[in-house]
Amino acid sequence: MDALLDVRDLAVHYRTAAGPVRAVDGASFTVPAAGIVGLVGESGCGKSTLGRALMGVLPRSASIAAGQAVFEGRDLVTLSPAERRKLLWRRLAFVPQTAMNALDPVQRLAAQMQEVLVERGGLSRAAAGARAVELFAMVGLDAGRLRDWPHQFSGGMRQRASIALALALNPALLIADEPVTALDVIVQRQILDVMRDLQSRLGLAMILVTHDVAVVAYACDRVVVMYAGRVVESGPVRAVLEAPLHPYTMGLMNAFPDLERAGGELVPIEGAPPSLLNPPTGCRFAARCPFAVARCEKDPALLEQAPDHHVACWRAAEAPALRPLASEAATWSR
Repeated sequence: MDALLDVRDLAVHYRTAAGPVRAVDGASFTVPAAGIVGLVGESGCGKSTLGRALMGVLPRSASIAAGQAVFEGRDLVTLSPAERRKLLWRRLAFVPQTAMNALDPVQRLAAQMQEVLVERGGLSRAAAGARAVELFAMVGLDAGRLRDWPHQFSGGMRQRASIALALALNPALLIADEPVTALDVIVQRQILDVMRDLQSRLGLAMILVTHDVAVVAYACDRVVVMYAGRVVESGPVRAVLEAPLHPYTMGLMNAFPDLERAGGELVPIEGAPPSLLNPPTGCRFAARCPFAVARCEKDPALLEQAPDHHVACWRAAEAPALRPLASEAATWSR
């Protein structure tokens, strides 16, 4: 598999008065040259921080403490601000978590598109106008809406406009942070269909940051499961979601509705993730894991347990026997 992006042992820390918060702590995964990778986990697991670190838009209190993120042969971590700026929008683009954050409320959409296409893309104003019409059509928006203000758009339309802005200069990789979270399920599916269609037609690679396993199952080719700042499992979507090897992934699957067990009880993961100010030693999921054993006091490495399927769990080889137990609520309430 050719990797467009290769993230290796990336660590991102937030400075606080109490000490560094290890929001991302040694994350490793790859993004193929054409495909959609879902980055999934509970709130606070580090997935949004990881996406922002790749874009270089971390807040001042945060910094990349270690690791590499090799994109098209260049390490994003070591690039100067000027070098990174040359990549943004042209090769690497971002759709923020809230669509309104990507849109200037005091500019019409046409002016915002012009700014990107003329100032960053070097197009003439006439060429930029034609490109804006093309981009709006690409995401299913009428060209006449370019004259409107952001507040005149519905949530789904704002998200489409944000995607159009991100794709303005034909990037190779699009990072979308929770792009459908605030939308109703019908609009969610419409936006995901737009993204999958664009990925197919443009040969675009995407990282889709989400907490929703259903979104990953519907839209993504690969999945990276994060917990407490670390990648605990990764691989092809079908392999990971149909036969998860890590108890945390099993728990995520059980906590979401499944048509095959319609009417069945949703099984929550008891407890809460650990503090990343003073994270525990060993497996960070051990305190909530019903299958934890003495070995879990030592940190498991992220290893290939099946072809192209990586997991960080001492009991991964026992997963076929653990999965039926993980589907029972009583297992998690012990």
